[in-house]
Amino acid sequence: MNPVPFFDLSRQHAAMGKCLTEPVATLLASGSCVLGPVVESLEEDIAVRCGARWGIGLSSGTDSLLATLAALGIGLGDEVVTTPFSFVATAQAVARTGARPVFADIDDATMDMDPRAAEAACGPRTKAILPVHLFGLVAEMDVFEEIARSRELALVEDAAQAFAASRLGRMAGSWGTAGCHSFYPTKVLGAGGDAGAVTTSDPDLAERVSRLRAHGEAPDGLHREMGGNFRMDAVQAAILAAKLPLLEGFLSARRGHATAYLEALAGTDSVLPSEDPHGRRVWSQFCIRHPRRDDLRAHLSSRGIGTGVYYRLPLHLEPCFSHLGDRVGDFPNAERAAREILALPIFPELRTDERDRVIEAVLEFEGGAT
Repeated sequence: MNPVPFFDLSRQHAAMGKCLTEPVATLLASGSCVLGPVVESLEEDIAVRCGARWGIGLSSGTDSLLATLAALGIGLGDEVVTTPFSFVATAQAVARTGARPVFADIDDATMDMDPRAAEAACGPRTKAILPVHLFGLVAEMDVFEEIARSRELALVEDAAQAFAASRLGRMAGSWGTAGCHSFYPTKVLGAGGDAGAVTTSDPDLAERVSRLRAHGEAPDGLHREMGGNFRMDAVQAAILAAKLPLLEGFLSARRGHATAYLEALAGTDSVLPSEDPHGRRVWSQFCIRHPRRDDLRAHLSSRGIGTGVYYRLPLHLEPCFSHLGDRVGDFPNAERAAREILALPIFPELRTDERDRVIEAVLEFEGGAT
């Protein structure tokens, strides 16, 4: 019996066929491979999708965070409040500006940063709040928006896992001063390699991010500030443009898998995620929590089923952040989530029989197989 992959991008690309390869071939023949009209067209589409005035294509989700924080003037001596339960890039982007990441624990139910904990973590040096829309679930942005407004702070969304998600009728990437998106191949809208974007309705921020992504070059050709090489590869833009019309189908397939998991695994020892009663979750991952996570993962592996762990260590316990002085026990919800979380396969091209094998294997582990 063939293994069930945790993720297989080749299936998506094979199914798309010429509608994927022909735009890429046309682009390569044009000789315009960095920024250019293909990127500009995609930027407009991304802005519309996210309910923002501008979209700026960048080289990765990580660089989108870094360029946004730099464009906001955040640097040495500043603090940015963010979650300890995210991919390491979130807090590393803060640190790379010279600012200090200040962690605030997550809500145990949603695993997004708890707004009340974030507000308590704000101090006189805080310049921004950086929530993460984890696993496709938009954070409580209405609450974060009020906190940021009352304290005159920038509000930056790490929307890397939540493109096309929404809350209270507003899209991820439209709530904050800026939204930072990733189009890494495993995302709900994935390129063929690294790519990212910033969405914003602030004209000054849009202009500065655009300048910083190209070494700080101004329209007159002069470089008055330090930037970086954060430009979007036009080949990745062509791939994303080909996939964007198919996005709703991708999301529907993910939701179908999630619904099947939720129905079949109800009543087991697994703590299940949920749909968002306040908006649309995009199911970038399907992460259960289990007190015997590592045993369950080993069992699934023995049945040829791929899984993922997000994240084995909360950020405050990662060695690269040891200088911040946080200790075990400081953020108990994040630490518990890191011990218990397990991601099951949910990519759009996962077959029904494969998904049923995943369910059967989890129920077998739970002693609930018939």
